[in-house]
Amino acid sequence: MAAIPNSSAPSFADDLASATPAFSPLYQQIKGLILQSLQSGEWKPGEAIPSEMDLAARYRVSQGTVRKAIDELASGNLVVRRQGKGTFVATHAEQNIQFRFLKLVPDSGTPGSEGPAQREIIDCRRLRA
Repeated sequence: MAAIPNSSAPSFADDLASATPAFSPLYQQIKGLILQSLQSGEWKPGEAIPSEMDLAARYRVSQGTVRKAIDELASGNLVVRRQGKGTFVATHAEQNIQFRFLKLVPDSGTPGSEGPAQREIIDCRRLRA
């Protein structure tokens, strides 16, 4: 029986396994990998990220899968698309984000996990007019 070579270099499968839960659509998995690259500082704010074609080759998926992942990142204001120029990491300059909210980590969906905000009915009365 032949021994399987032990490679210390991380593979795409290792990256994919660490970036996703047990099951999620492929574009969500690719979105997670791109998000990891953004969080690690591989691409700096204002800097262009690789083209859809380059990312598709890097992750060995279709260009449409990469496009859908980038569309979600763009809708979350993490990247900015510029037609004919490429996709860039959002800079979030203070004067431009008056009403923009950014959340890199998804909400777990459990009550009380959002933070210190609480709901409480303090008083409830019916008055006659």
